[in-house]
Amino acid sequence: MHREVTVFGSANADLRVLVDAPPVRGEVKVAHDLEMGPGGKGLNQAVAAARMGARTTFVGAVGTDDHGAMLLRCLAEAGVEACVDEVEGRATGAALIAVDDDGDITVIELPGANATLDVLSDRADHVVTHTAVLLLQLESPVTGSAQAAALAGDEGATVVLNAGPRGATAAGMLHLVDVLVADEEEAAALAGMDDASPEELAAALAAKVPAVIVFGGLRGSVLADGAGVRSLPRYVAHALDASAVTDTFCGALAAGLSQGAGVEAAAARAVAAAALAIQRPGSADSIPTHDDVDEFLALQQAG
Repeated sequence: MHREVTVFGSANADLRVLVDAPPVRGEVKVAHDLEMGPGGKGLNQAVAAARMGARTTFVGAVGTDDHGAMLLRCLAEAGVEACVDEVEGRATGAALIAVDDDGDITVIELPGANATLDVLSDRADHVVTHTAVLLLQLESPVTGSAQAAALAGDEGATVVLNAGPRGATAAGMLHLVDVLVADEEEAAALAGMDDASPEELAAALAAKVPAVIVFGGLRGSVLADGAGVRSLPRYVAHALDASAVTDTFCGALAAGLSQGAGVEAAAARAVAAAALAIQRPGSADSIPTHDDVDEFLALQQAG
């Protein structure tokens, strides 16, 4: 089994603008800059796992257009093995992103070729059954993700699911998942608990999944598993761009698990990677390397 991490999911061309505040319905908002770059939750997570030192494969789909070529170059430059279908007649997925002064984002997605990931190809089937950790998200069809989880789990892989961006759709596949990562809104939808605390949500979901992380970014994150509920480390950081913060966390978490770390140790290091990503602009471009995280943690300990 030579693949440490396999990521199955979305790849997008991100079109980004900077705004003072997020737009509201019917409002014309003046932006400051326009940028194009690689993104998509699946691609971002694959890049993060690779930059953390894991042998990583990405399973996805793009169109036969310039955006698809850009995304394939990004994977190659990050050292990610690409198991990517180039789909005739479909545009590469895209995301229109407005980044406000607080670093928060407003996103409109165009699925494009990502929508074809409702079933696994024979090539994808082979890849997901020969990996130590399978990392999934819900920016591509849940049917394909569930199929991949079942295949990988049957072969003994650890299955990690990031429930974003449509948490409620994950309910039917939680029995296939070993580690669940969800933000508070996604966790509340899955647990059926409004107004619950992150600790309460994590504990409730840990009855369905062996390990649950309610990821709160700079606000703090909570882990629940057989050892109980506890908080993960928090770091002070200037929030510049939240586009790839959760994706960086998930990719770094999967890398740590594939390299033998326990969930808590892998998640603690992943929080540090996420704290670095939020201070940088862009999606895939913001993701730090293993050495970046080592340096950041050394500075935190020195301080």
